Amino acid sequence: MTEPPVLTGTRTAYDAVAPLYAELFSGVLATLPLERGLLAAFAELVPAGPVADIGCGPGHVTAHLHALGLTAFGIDCRPRWSPSPAGPIRICGSTWGR
Repeated sequence: MTEPPVLTGTRTAYDAVAPLYAELFSGVLATLPLERGLLAAFAELVPAGPVADIGCGPGHVTAHLHALGLTAFGIDCRPRWSPSPAGPIRICGSTWGR
């Protein structure tokens, strides 16, 4: 299946910045108490079942949702992120279960 040129361009652009993005943002939730609180409220209120993190990047929010007890999975147009010292999440296509 052939993808649209705009998606190819988007993937190429993401590939160029992925290592830096992962390094800068993988640990950002530790510095954002409001966002962590909102994610905790979401985890408490969402009905049982899988939760998708669309546009997950390196998967830091996906991993946080899993840590809150949700079955979370991430989807991104660049499914494999470059290794980063910022965290162990590299493949957003992975599923973290309860």
